[in-house]
Amino acid sequence: MPLDRKPVRLDPRLTWFSGVHRLLSPMAGVTDRPFRDICRRFGADMGFCEFASASGLTYGGEATWKLVDTEGEDALVGVQIFGNDPGHMAGAARLLGDRRMDVLDINFGCPAKKVVKKCGGSALLADVPLLERIVKAVVESSAVPVTAKIRTGWDEDSVNYREVGLLLQELGMGWVTMHGRTRSQKFSGQADWDRIADLVETLDIPVIGNGDVVDGASYRAMVEHTRCHGVMIGRGAIGNPWIFAEMTAVDEDREAPSIPFAEMCEVTCDHIRGEVAQRGENQGCLVVRKHIARTFRGYPGAAALRKELYAAPDSSTMMAILTEAGALGDPRLMGVAVGEDDAGESGDQGGIRGGSAD
Repeated sequence: MPLDRKPVRLDPRLTWFSGVHRLLSPMAGVTDRPFRDICRRFGADMGFCEFASASGLTYGGEATWKLVDTEGEDALVGVQIFGNDPGHMAGAARLLGDRRMDVLDINFGCPAKKVVKKCGGSALLADVPLLERIVKAVVESSAVPVTAKIRTGWDEDSVNYREVGLLLQELGMGWVTMHGRTRSQKFSGQADWDRIADLVETLDIPVIGNGDVVDGASYRAMVEHTRCHGVMIGRGAIGNPWIFAEMTAVDEDREAPSIPFAEMCEVTCDHIRGEVAQRGENQGCLVVRKHIARTFRGYPGAAALRKELYAAPDSSTMMAILTEAGALGDPRLMGVAVGEDDAGESGDQGGIRGGSAD
């Protein structure tokens, strides 16, 4: 049975968004071009670059501009910027005018300390007048439609998502994405889908739900609970691009495909090739290790496979290990009792650091 989504008013420039329901969230160190391409392979309708500092773009920071890696990208893609200076935000929007992108998103949701301490991201939910000035400046300067991502508020004593959502709609946002937690919660506790449902009913423009969707079942549950236009996936996609295959199966009312272990190995090899081509040997391998920490979680003996991959000196060795494991069903897993995978193992190799996720 098709999912029930609330009818919405679309910006005339965003008629294509009517069929967009599965989105990849902007995440620092995660959602670069190679990973976006892989997520699209499994059913992501739209992907976002890693979020970028407006000040960094304004001052011409090379590392910041590399985050806007959309040249030649045919599929739907968004760029997200953050900052607390309306002039810098407007300047970044103008500078991005010749970049390939379908929307420009403003980050009012990131809870990361390094962003919030500069009064960026979710800190602006506690300063609505400044948030309003920023939105007006960006809308006036952007060559593409502008959207925004928010949280439910700064903390439980200042929940203001309805006020902010209505303001964003009035100021011309194409849609609003809301993570169902306050900034003070960060990623603890449970996302409040009731508040997402309330924002859906409050606004005429599309609302994208975000928070605690980890598979096809939770995707269905969020849409049924909130009637949101779509769902944005953050942490649930790290090391797990096939979450979008499960979501697609829900939208097409069919059984979700089973992803064989061999295919997981093959996809990881493709990811390694893409990251090394874009970032270079050392950095490319490091980025993929973040995903590997989660990719094989739950398989008996996966800890041994991960350790071998972490210890590999280069991308060629990593891919050789994965190719052998996929072809042989992974000899490292044979004879290991189910449950002996150390699914909780993390460490520096596997931690996802420094980014807004989910």
